[in-house]
Amino acid sequence: MSEEAATTHHSDEVRSLHASARLIAIVLTAAIVVAFVAGYGIIREPNQLMKMTGVALIGFAGAGIGALTSLLARYATGFELADGGRWPPNAEGEVYQQRIAFCFLMRPFLGALVAPLIVGGVSLFLTRHESFTNSVDAMMLASFVGGLYAKSILEAAKNAFKVVFRA
Repeated sequence: MSEEAATTHHSDEVRSLHASARLIAIVLTAAIVVAFVAGYGIIREPNQLMKMTGVALIGFAGAGIGALTSLLARYATGFELADGGRWPPNAEGEVYQQRIAFCFLMRPFLGALVAPLIVGGVSLFLTRHESFTNSVDAMMLASFVGGLYAKSILEAAKNAFKVVFRA
């Protein structure tokens, strides 16, 4: 492939990566806003199942923020091209690549699973959990932070399991 053809190919690939990252950022932003607003509204319901649905939605929003910040940091650093090269050529650290695009969209679902576990754990292990479960703000904060750190929480739990059970 000539140098001119390689440059054109890289330009097309870089444009495609820009478009992909921007689309994912827009989708994540919209999903975060909708999930947070809906979750905050639902968490006010007295029904426990509805309350946990709200908690899951707020956890989804928290994990979405984690995915969005990771995406934007990688996008700002540069791209990994299909041939393994980087654009710009001197880009160091974690960069945006097409293979990870799907993962950014799935990460909020980790928060939707972890946030109810965090809220349930607080309710289970605190002797005076009524003040927590009756506080919309406390549940919202715990859900959001649980979602935000869902990936780290799951990694820590996995490592703890390995240590305890020597798996």
